[in-house]
This record gives sequence, structure tokens and C-alpha cells, in this order.
Amino acid sequence: MKIWSHVTKAGLVVALVVVCVIAPTLTAGAQNAVDPDAQSVLSSMSNYLGGLKEFSVEYVAVDEVVTAEGQKLQFLHSGEITVQRPNKLFAIRKGATGTAEMVLDGKTLTLFAEKPDAYLQFDAPNISAAIVDLHKLGFDAPGADLLEPKPLDSSTADMASGAHIGMTYIDGVEVHQLAFRGADVDWQLWVTAGDKPLPLRYVITTKSISGAPQYTLQMRNWNTAPDINAARFTFAPPLGAHKLDPSSVSVNAIGDMTIKGK
Repeated sequence: MKIWSHVTKAGLVVALVVVCVIAPTLTAGAQNAVDPDAQSVLSSMSNYLGGLKEFSVEYVAVDEVVTAEGQKLQFLHSGEITVQRPNKLFAIRKGATGTAEMVLDGKTLTLFAEKPDAYLQFDAPNISAAIVDLHKLGFDAPGADLLEPKPLDSSTADMASGAHIGMTYIDGVEVHQLAFRGADVDWQLWVTAGDKPLPLRYVITTKSISGAPQYTLQMRNWNTAPDINAARFTFAPPLGAHKLDPSSVSVNAIGDMTIKGK
């Protein structure tokens, strides 16, 4: 789980960013103190969201970075995600560094930035493989846990303990508030009540880094039966766009890519 402690990186910023999709991946841990109510809500959410063949959702995310001097800085971005399981994905991200898109067409993953009009491509036969590619590039892929076939599955999540904190409301919608503790991270999840348990808020705190930076993902306007145009998952490079070699880029503190040597 990479959370950088200082926001400095030489080079030309290429605003290619994992858009949801993208918080540190939670690794396996003991489950010896998980409240049955928390486990029940988490399992219901995982089964329901994982069982959706397609969906779309809008999001707002906050990446928190701790500087070498101990100051916390928050970087905001927002966008939307469209998923058609198992192998198609479209995501757009808008932030201070510009607009970026991620497109998975069933065999190729493309990361594209409007400025400076550049893109990267990888072979990826499905969404899970695309997430692996992003990790290899250096992205922590915030929120990618929710795109897996078994989102936040209790058998693989870093979950030493967990509790059902209670009921509350987000934008007028009643939600369960869950809180979990793991070896490396603490995380919270707010899940809608009722027969369509969907996550509305997801917060991860990285305990192993000084200052305990957080990643927050707020989700809204879930559509579990979207009318998707097939062209949504097709990437056509704009005129003049240039393709980058993955070996020529690196990832900085807020998830943006820079061209090495520039």
C-alpha cells in the first residue's frame, strides 16, 4: 500500500489517473472479532454489488497526503464509472490536474489524459486483470476493491475486528455505518439499508504511515440497470494524441503520472 509522504516529483505531469476507481487494496487478516451484524451487512453488500452484471455510479474522492513537515493536504477529484462485467469498464476523472479517462474494451486497458493529449495501453482480458496492471504501474487503485467480483470480501479483506456502529443518513438515505480494523489499515463503510445494499461512502486510514492519511470515496446516483451504448467502452485516440511507453512514466504522490527524464 503506497501512500507517499511528500508531494514532489520532477517531470511533466500527465494527468492519467485511476479514476475510481479508483484506495489501497485490503489484504487478508484475522477475523476473530467481527460483529455478526457488521459481517451480515458487509456480506449482503458484497453479494449484491458483486452480482450486478452492469451498473453506473458517480463519485467524489479525496486523497490525503502527509508532507515531510507533517502537514496534511487533500486532493479532490470527481467523476463517474460505468461497469459491464466481467470485462468492460469506463471511468472518467476530473481534478486539478485535468481530465482523464480509463477504458477497458474487453481486451485492452487504456489510460488517456486530455492534457497533454497522451495515453497508455495494456493487455487486460477483464476488470480484475486491469486492476493488477494498474498496481504494476504504481497506482494503489483507490476504490478498486468495489469493482472486484466479490467486493470487500471478508475472506480476503484486512479485517481483524469489525463493528456495526449504527444507522445514520447520507443525503436523506438511511445507511448502516460499519467500522473495521486491520493490521495495516482501518476502514469504514456506509451501506444503504434495504434489499439493495450499495456502498455510499468508503474511508480508508493507512496506519503504517506517519500522520495516518485517509482516502475517502463518496458515491451517489447508483444505476443498477443503465442503458449503455456499446461505444462507451471503445477508445479512439483523438487526432494528434500520442501513445506513451509504460516504461517512460512514473507515479507521483497524488496518483498522477510523470514522464521520466522530463
